[in-house]
Amino acid sequence: MILGPPEDCADSVRELKKRARQICSLQAASDEPPLCSDAISFTAEDAKGIQHPHSDPLVVEITMGEFDVERVLVDTGSTVNVLFWQTLEKMGITPEQVKLETRTLTGYDGIVKMSMGNVKLQVRARGVTRKTRFVVVDAPPIYNALLGSPWIYAMQAVPSTYHLCLKFPGPTWICTLYGDQTDVICHKLNIDPTFKPVR
Repeated sequence: MILGPPEDCADSVRELKKRARQICSLQAASDEPPLCSDAISFTAEDAKGIQHPHSDPLVVEITMGEFDVERVLVDTGSTVNVLFWQTLEKMGITPEQVKLETRTLTGYDGIVKMSMGNVKLQVRARGVTRKTRFVVVDAPPIYNALLGSPWIYAMQAVPSTYHLCLKFPGPTWICTLYGDQTDVICHKLNIDPTFKPVR
């Protein structure tokens, strides 16, 4: 869990009042194309192939810009999306491409860390693409990236810990993005012979 200030709202009193008025007016506009309006549900079929019982996190593979990125954690408890500097370096992104805008980040242990800045990337999952802002952190990475509640919200996604997957509306159907339980188990054992951070 990583907590940071909201991406769309500064901490000033004026900005907070403006946001409150927007929420009260309920005039939400979206530039995104219409998506499938079918109900999202999970069945026993979605849990097939998963070893139960488990306490594994939801770790997925997605496309960021020109790269397929493995070992990406979907974390409903984080208020920001996080990219680690080592991952960006492997993607060929230079420090000049990172917007210098430091933010205070607080972990579950209460330790405060400052971010390097932020970067926006096109993130694609199962054919659905969203321009996503990531907070860049220079720290030893456990995962290549972390997708928090801003991305989950933008995708209108519903994650399921039990089924190790998340579902979200696509243009014509409900898409399912499955986690990789094998990758998680190998990580716990500190072995991963097939690990390719970015390809």
